[in-house]
This record gives sequence, C-alpha cells and structure tokens, in this order.
Amino acid sequence: MDRESQYELFLERMADELGSGRVFGRLAAEVKYSVCTTGIHRTIPGAVCPVSQGQIKAIVKASRELGVPLYPVSTGNNWGYGSANPAIDGCVIVDLSGMTGITLDVEAGLATLEPGVTQRLLQQYLDENSLRFLCPVTGAGPDCSLVGNALERGYGMVPHADHFLSVTSLEAVLSDGRVYKPPLAELGCVEVDRAFKWGVGPFLDGIFCQGAFGIVTQMTIALAPVPERVEAFFFGLPHDADIERAVEAVRALLSEVGGSLGLINLLNTRRVLSMMESYPRDQLDQNGLIDEQYLLKMARRNQVMPWMGTGAIYGNASVVRAVKSVIKKRLSGIVKKLVFFTPESVGNLKRLSRLIPGESGLGLQNMFGLLDKTLQALSGKPSEIALPLAYWVSGKRPEDNTPMNPARDGCGLIWYSPLVPMRADRVREYTKMVHEVCIAHRLEPLITLTSLSDRCFNSTVPLLFDRASEEAIERARQCYNALFEAGRAIGCIPYRATVDSMQHFIDPETPYWQTVAALKRELDPHGLIAPGRYSQS
Repeated sequence: MDRESQYELFLERMADELGSGRVFGRLAAEVKYSVCTTGIHRTIPGAVCPVSQGQIKAIVKASRELGVPLYPVSTGNNWGYGSANPAIDGCVIVDLSGMTGITLDVEAGLATLEPGVTQRLLQQYLDENSLRFLCPVTGAGPDCSLVGNALERGYGMVPHADHFLSVTSLEAVLSDGRVYKPPLAELGCVEVDRAFKWGVGPFLDGIFCQGAFGIVTQMTIALAPVPERVEAFFFGLPHDADIERAVEAVRALLSEVGGSLGLINLLNTRRVLSMMESYPRDQLDQNGLIDEQYLLKMARRNQVMPWMGTGAIYGNASVVRAVKSVIKKRLSGIVKKLVFFTPESVGNLKRLSRLIPGESGLGLQNMFGLLDKTLQALSGKPSEIALPLAYWVSGKRPEDNTPMNPARDGCGLIWYSPLVPMRADRVREYTKMVHEVCIAHRLEPLITLTSLSDRCFNSTVPLLFDRASEEAIERARQCYNALFEAGRAIGCIPYRATVDSMQHFIDPETPYWQTVAALKRELDPHGLIAPGRYSQS
C-alpha cells in the first residue's frame, strides 16, 4: 500500500470512529493547521479531533496498523515556535482542543485538566463556581492551552510560575494504546497521586514534558490561592550601564524574599515601546530599523528608560509591607522612579490621565493603560496584554473584539528564548550579543529578562518580520540561527525549541540523546508519535 493510500484508509477509519465532522482531509487540514508565524509550512495529510481518551486509543491503534505518523496539539497556538505545524512533513494532526474537561479538588487546590482547557476556560470555571484561585496566566493569551504550555515547560505571571513544576500527575496514551499513569495512581491511590508529584520509583512523568513518547490526555496542576493583596512594583534604569548593578540587586532580592514575589522582568526600551506605541514605519533608518533619534523621542514622551523593571508581591498586608521595605532597600541608589501600585490605584490613575491634555496626557494614558493591563495579568486574569507585540511590525489586528491569533492574522514572529545565568557580566555579554546580531540582520532588538530563580533568567527575544516577504522570513531564520550559535558560545541556550530548530539541540553521539533514542525505541518503536519533536526524526 502506498503512502497516500495509507493516509486515506486511516482517515476513513477515523471518520467511522469519531464522526466525519471530526476528521479533515489534506486541503482542509493544511488550511486549518499549517498557517504559522515563523513562516514554515509543513505538508499535513489530514487531521483528527478526538474528544475522549478512548478515541485517542483508537487513533494510535490505527496509526500503528497503517504506519501513519501523528502530531498531537492541544490548541495549536504555539505561536512563535511553530504553531500547529509538525516537526516534519507527513504527520496527521491530532487536535485535542475538543477535550475540555475540568475537575477541581477545592480543598487541595488541585485542578485536573484535559488538553483543550485554555486560560479563558479555566478562568470561566473559577468565576462560575466562585473559586478563589489564580489562573496560571501566560503572555500567550487567553486561548492557549494550559496543558500544552506546561508540557513545553512554559512559565507564567503569578505564583507557581514554573508550570511543569506545578504538575502533580498526568496520564498519556502510549503508541500501542496502553495508558500511562503514575505509580501511585496505578496502585489505586488517585487522590494521593495527585497530591504528591514524585510518586515512588523513577520519575517518568517528566519524559512527556518536551518528549515525544505519548499523547497526554489529562494533567493535574496545583493552583495558587488568591492572596489577600497583590501589589506590583515598577522601576527604571536611567542608563544602560546600570544593568549590571540591577542584576546583582535582583538576585539579592530574590534570594531574600523570593517566596513572596512573582517573576521579576527587565525590559529594554524597544520592548517596552512595542507595548505602548504603533511601529513608526515613517521613521526608519537606511537599514529599515527605527531611527535612533526618533527612538529617544518615543522613549521620552512615554517616560521609558533604557531598562524598565516589573514585579509583584503576593501575600497579606503585613507580608506585602515587609517585602516592600526590602525592595526599597535593595534597589535604592540603583533604580529611578521605584513605584508601587495596586489594581485599584492604577485604575484611578488611568481615569485621571484622560483629563490631561496634549502629548503629556497621551503618554500618561499609554503608561497607565499598560500598567492596568499588567496588574490584571499579575492578579491572574487572562488577557491579551502581550499579544499586540506580535502585530507590531506585521499582521492585521482583528476588529469587533475577535480574539487575536497571530498566525491567522499574518504576523511574522519567531521566539528566541535562551536561559541566561543571573550574573552581571553574563547578562551584559548576552544583551550586547543580541543587540549586535539583531541589528546585523536588520531586526529590532527587543529584549526581556525574566527571573526563573535567583540563579537564572529566561530571556525572550521576539524576532518580528514581514511574513509576506520571503526575504524577510529567510532573514529572520538566519537571525535565529546566528543568535543560537552566538548564545551557545557564551553559555546561553533556549529552554524550548521551535519545530524547525531541533538540529541545533540534538547530537546523536552524546549519552543524553542516545538515552532519549533508546526510550523512544522502547515506547514508540515505529516512531509514530510526534517524530522529530525533541527526538531524532
């Protein structure tokens, strides 16, 4: 049987099993799933949309019998990393967005979610049931999967920010149709299994995180309770030369009171302005980048310094008061305009700024509008606060309150997201490298440094380009490759991969990837689950 016949027979079987409305042929599947912000385009022979674990077992059974490779996606909104595109051509998409089950152990604060549960759906569930827990929001927006983000080791904006660390249990369908469960659940102790992440014996849940060993069908995550008080703080660094001292201060701050803080972000001028003003297409230099003098003008009218910092304190009134004192002490003499806001105070300032006329008033409206959205996100409310970034250089933002979708809307975006040691000299070396490489490839250097601990930052650099231009797409890819190699040379490597960057990570001669390959051969001997994704294709 030739390859096309295998696909056709597989899709026919799936139409009988799932219903014809949950199966897409080649043309419909490519329209629905191949659109991508990075500019790649995979050949997708079809898609299936199960709504239960039983249907997934039927899918993998048919896949194995017919030799059809599968590529599972939760919602497919992995923007900047490949969206719903597989790592290689010829995979049938398994779209899990229709699996939206939620159960919550209110006493323990443990939510068991299916892959299609988005930030928006979980927040609706919490609101409808008057449950005081924080939704683990991310910058990806309300319509992205919580399970998918955790499996990619994503992180969020509220306590329990490391999302896979918050996962206490999961289930997955293996390539032969068996269902993987953690050892305590296998012993019939489901409640304690969900309460204790590590189980007993070798910890195998982790192989499904950035691993192509099965299709995860449910996951239990620990939710943080809504604190008595959330107070955000913002500060600026008046000179680029201040970044070293700021890094040292942030490290000391996190070491001392990190348990009461969320993540701390440091953002460069361009990154902040991308959230406050439209891209000034009429003020570009000969290289197609924002003219430096005009960039300074934009920064002045929006009161944006070379680096801006943000963070949040969570706790009762006395905890917040004590932590504020430590923050002031640690940042004193280094930062400028250290200010603290609650959601209520920002709302009041936002309203007052509308009364101030002229450019000053407009700048304040932009600033307080951004602060208001930031406070909502830091309070666990899903929002699109970070999504406009994808539209800054290209793409058409939707109208009539249609949710943003950067892939659908024509945005060009590739994320470069390396880990950076929290050391002053390494941060300086890293930011200098990013600036030079981006400028050399005629891309705006937008940089964020986010504290994952008091030892390490994750940096996110959005490579924004015109997706309608093949030249711009190729230039962005070359920029990513150059950033990867230059970053690796100074010890900074991305924490997650785009679907077409695995060649940078995998060395089949190393014991680590040989171990991964051995596990893959044992659990997926025919290589049918997400081939080429965090594994050799």
